[in-house]
Amino acid sequence: MPEEEKSNQNQKVVEKYYIEVSASAKKRFLIGLAGGIGWGIGLTVGTAAIIYVVGILVSKVDFVPVFGKFAADVIESAQSNLTTR
Repeated sequence: MPEEEKSNQNQKVVEKYYIEVSASAKKRFLIGLAGGIGWGIGLTVGTAAIIYVVGILVSKVDFVPVFGKFAADVIESAQSNLTTR
């Protein structure tokens, strides 16, 4: 009997993740379109939320002067290399 119970459990897991594929091309198109729109909106909202949180964190830290000094050093080094060539 344990083999039969295990088989039934596997069957339930397979049924849980089973998605019916429609034969209708129109229905498949609409399902794919809705899924794509949902994915796109979710990605956009998630990215906006992450950028918002990072922006708040960066504004709380005195990060810009450090980055500005680094950028100035890079630009100065590049300009000095241009004049030596």
